[in-house]
Amino acid sequence: MEFLSVILDVDFTKGWIVTIAGFLIVIIALFILSFIFRGVAAYFTKKDAQKDAPKVIDKPKEIPVVKTAEGEIPNEILTAIGMALYLSTNLHDEESNVITIERRNTSWNDKNYGVRHWKR
Repeated sequence: MEFLSVILDVDFTKGWIVTIAGFLIVIIALFILSFIFRGVAAYFTKKDAQKDAPKVIDKPKEIPVVKTAEGEIPNEILTAIGMALYLSTNLHDEESNVITIERRNTSWNDKNYGVRHWKR
């Protein structure tokens, strides 16, 4: 009988009502936020798809064909070979592989401004 009196207690019932109401409010808020985030994601996905859509190009421009003599290499190919050689050989500057660090005394590392002053 005492168990029924605890269940029918008004304060105990109000606590459960507040707990269930709070739980439902949180679930509904998360549900609404999920719809908002899905809508924003769909909007930006559609916007990116429109931006990345292929553009229509009328006609490719005709490249004039330069006739060369027998055994002669065209200037475009010579330029490409020269640029490839330049980029493959001049990748880095010459370095001495010596690191020099000079210690400078500033107010950041000055011993006089230290927090602890040890007496010697």
